[in-house]
Amino acid sequence: MKKIKLFEAFAGYGGASFGLKRSKVPFEVIGFSEIDRLTSEFYQKNHPGIKNFGDITKIKPKDIPDFDLFTGGFPCQPFSQVGMGLGEDDTRGTLFHDIIRICKAKKPKHILLENVKGLKTSKHGRTLKTIVEKLTNLGYDVVTELMNSKDYGIPQNRDRIWIYAYKGILPLTFKLSPKKKKLTIFFKDLLDKNPDQSLFKNQKQIKRLKELYDLDFIVKEPSCADLYNKNIRKDGISITILEPHHNKMRVVHPPINKNLQVRKYSVTEHFKLMGFKNEKIDLCDQSYQQLCKMLANGWDVNLVSLIFNNIFDQLKNYKSQSMQIAS
Repeated sequence: MKKIKLFEAFAGYGGASFGLKRSKVPFEVIGFSEIDRLTSEFYQKNHPGIKNFGDITKIKPKDIPDFDLFTGGFPCQPFSQVGMGLGEDDTRGTLFHDIIRICKAKKPKHILLENVKGLKTSKHGRTLKTIVEKLTNLGYDVVTELMNSKDYGIPQNRDRIWIYAYKGILPLTFKLSPKKKKLTIFFKDLLDKNPDQSLFKNQKQIKRLKELYDLDFIVKEPSCADLYNKNIRKDGISITILEPHHNKMRVVHPPINKNLQVRKYSVTEHFKLMGFKNEKIDLCDQSYQQLCKMLANGWDVNLVSLIFNNIFDQLKNYKSQSMQIAS
């Protein structure tokens, strides 16, 4: 299989690139688009030599080298429950038009997009329908599926809609979602063995949390406190990783000498819950807030690798079967 040339839009930390590196699909990145300065710095440090084409609304397609695969997790806040949920009334919710504009000009063979499941609700379903219609009109066969990280080996309840567009006709049996995996690693297994003490809340702060959320914070094993829904999860799974300013997720440890133990997630824990495993990561001396914000808006690299393997395995088998029939 020849190398797939990738253009990574709304790149973040490079979820598509990290996912492809872990997959068996050969690839090279010809460029990326990211407007946040610190996130771009992180991307280029961890994916050296790749040019940032900047603001996608200002990119001229003729300036980008040809590519086979376009990926993009266009801003999800306009469609999320935690965000304002304004949809296309939020200017960030119209950026998919720039995806269409660039893909119309460059005609990549593959497009993979991701967004929050809110894009599929009745409130925002018109936007999803428009995306599918516009891609179809460009000659793509389009598949959309909801996938959750917890169904593929990562203990995070992260429900996302994935949109795959193929320039041509997909096999009738094509499925975007990989085969589901039973969880063998749980929330407690991904926690730091010796978490930094600065992450822990003091007893006064914990008392305030108890009053606000009506939780006792008494557990027998490390668990996730879901402050958004006012409960402590018993299923060994984390809630969706959120940006730090939402302030709705905590790790709860068993009490020590009757003192409750509640803390924030560490940066390392954020990475693990976003599917990172053995990758060497340069944190670029960036702050806790910046790194956690970037991770909250990124792609689960474990799931991405499975999706890419699944897509290209099916297309390879389909092509092989078609050649046998023709002969």
